[in-house]
Amino acid sequence: KGTKEVIKITDLLFASTGVIGEDFPYLKIKSRIPELVKKLRDEQSKYLWFKVASAIMTTDTFPKGAGQKVIIGEDEFGISGICKGSGMIAPHMATMLCFIFTDARIPSTVLQDLLSSGVDRSFNSITVDSDTSTSDTVLLFATGVGATHPDISSADDPVLRNFKAALDAVLLDLAHQVVRDGEGASKFISITVTGAEDKRAARSIGFSIANSPLVKTA
Repeated sequence: KGTKEVIKITDLLFASTGVIGEDFPYLKIKSRIPELVKKLRDEQSKYLWFKVASAIMTTDTFPKGAGQKVIIGEDEFGISGICKGSGMIAPHMATMLCFIFTDARIPSTVLQDLLSSGVDRSFNSITVDSDTSTSDTVLLFATGVGATHPDISSADDPVLRNFKAALDAVLLDLAHQVVRDGEGASKFISITVTGAEDKRAARSIGFSIANSPLVKTA
């Protein structure tokens, strides 16, 4: 609308997968940013999420996305996420990129607590080929453009109970899609450990089974 908005370098987040040890040719992207900005428009296609999820694919065989609707206070808010990844998938985390957005107004410190908890039970609990990578990113953004809701200062705030459950569901959905699209994978297996001394022991037992070449070939 004729206004010029200035974005600070600290407002930009860079995410990339690629060949480990090779410098990323960032100048190719930098030189195209002015052109990309000019193409931005308010009216976007209804297939926008599909297009963005497809744009970040590398060896993926299908675009990955998930979403949930949730009530905070008295109004409805959305959580939408996209992800890419299919090879070198093992904690922490893998050769994968994931971007999640909500239109709620939640402080970054609270988002970090919610995300860390959710990632621990999703992306950090999957494995495809037992190999991890230097290139992994999961980012959660709160745009705050939705309806007004009560101020939130803690991840334990009761008003976030439904939001936390919905966020965890989106993360788990995306994590499962990554496993299902694993390079060379033909089976999806979930391992449940009971009777362990604690969560750490259960996780160790679960991964010893999931990463076993004998189990995989069987």
